Amino acid sequence: MLYSPIFAVGICLSGNCHNLTIQRFTYRYQMHRISKLPFSFRTALLLIVPVAAGLLAACTPENNQSTFGTAGPVASDQADLFIFIFWIAAVVFILVEGAIIYAAIRYRRRSNSDKLPYQTHGNDKLEITWTIIPVLILLVIAIPTLTDIWEQQNGAPTDRGEVLNVEAIGHQWWFEFRYPDHEVITANELHIPVNRPVGFKLESEDVIHSFWVPKIAGKVDMVPLNDNYLWMMGDEVGEYYGQCAEFCGIAHAHMRFRVFVHTEEDFNAWISGMHTASDPPTAGSAEASGKSLFAGNCSSCHTVDSTAPGSYAQEISSQQARWNGWVSDIENSGIVSAPNLTHFGTRSTLAAGIKDLNHESLVEWITDPSTIKIGTRMQDHAAVYNTADGKAKLTDAEISDIATYLLSLKPGSGSTDQAMDMSSGKDVDAVELFTTNCSACHSTGDDKIVGPGLAGIGERAGNSVAGLSADEYLEQSLREPDAFIVDGFTPGLMPNWDKLGDDSIDALITYLKTLK
Repeated sequence: MLYSPIFAVGICLSGNCHNLTIQRFTYRYQMHRISKLPFSFRTALLLIVPVAAGLLAACTPENNQSTFGTAGPVASDQADLFIFIFWIAAVVFILVEGAIIYAAIRYRRRSNSDKLPYQTHGNDKLEITWTIIPVLILLVIAIPTLTDIWEQQNGAPTDRGEVLNVEAIGHQWWFEFRYPDHEVITANELHIPVNRPVGFKLESEDVIHSFWVPKIAGKVDMVPLNDNYLWMMGDEVGEYYGQCAEFCGIAHAHMRFRVFVHTEEDFNAWISGMHTASDPPTAGSAEASGKSLFAGNCSSCHTVDSTAPGSYAQEISSQQARWNGWVSDIENSGIVSAPNLTHFGTRSTLAAGIKDLNHESLVEWITDPSTIKIGTRMQDHAAVYNTADGKAKLTDAEISDIATYLLSLKPGSGSTDQAMDMSSGKDVDAVELFTTNCSACHSTGDDKIVGPGLAGIGERAGNSVAGLSADEYLEQSLREPDAFIVDGFTPGLMPNWDKLGDDSIDALITYLKTLK
């Protein structure tokens, strides 16, 4: 029954559909035959065409997630291997199916004969032949496959230029990228130079993920407590798509990233920019308001200023501390592992590559992240979302200011951020200083947020360590955050506040001692 439409189409394509009458008869006949099919089967047939078209479209070289139209030697080798195996499989399929069809026709039961066909009970030569041939086919496939796997696992080739080392860490549901040779940390956007090998150390902080850039390199799993490695190289400057290719939870399909292949000059400029602090916001501006709001609501999980010397190691330590703190009390923790947002305004995408980055989409994300990516840990644990409807407990204007501030985070002129470094001898607003830098983790009362409440900290500090005054204790705590850890709290979370400057630290200590 199913062969009838195909047969009819074949007649017309062969030139035997000579006139309109035959065409009409064929069409009506086929429609009649199809109408007799069960409704569910007819529905399935209607779905086959668009589904098949969609699947084929995904395989076109121009598709961002297609493994064809490669842009790197690793992906090119893998595509060549696929084509090689495909044609071997196609030949095997044709031969086997041909033999089956021949046997079905040649030895079919005749309607006019009840004669029993000749019975063959074993053929040693034939059995040996169809055992040896598959073995040879498997060997032909295995040799180039194992060779490619070995070359991939053997590390990045040093004869193609200086290897760029990158550590890629999978989180639910975003990618963190660390450049240890350059002390740069970013998230969801990977930057690499063209025609230069990049060696990846692949890690996972929670569950099994998989690192996959279809046009540049094949996928390799990111397994907790077990580092994997791969290398890749981009042949062409451009933007490419990456994807987690291992089911890892409710937002797996939205765990994406972008790969930007730059010229060597542009890549070096990007690295330099990542070490250049943003210019401070103008007093009274939306950026200044957003900065204060961000510090009070977001900074316990997100870093926005990893430009100073030593901040690279501090961010890694803080990221691990945030993870450990969350794991130790998943139900009640107000902190989670979160992307580093340094120079966030230079990025092109939002929410692990799901949406283009602009003010509108960022406001939507801050207001209610689940509208863009369901299951985000940020919405489940950050204190600002502890509301009845799960939306941020901020006004529209406040959310807009935070978005404006984040979009302003770009490499600046290189001048010192006066909002952070207040060592000029001018009067320092200690309350603003505390609000901007400390209030995300510490209350001025007894409430515990990420860190302990600071009510009565002056008196407690003076009695904490023998031989240290309150001022000495507080100063050392600010300059060496892990020097004194209160029982029950996680070390490594609090950043080093040396960058505030002496005047700012003195003002902050004076303010802290007034908290009763």
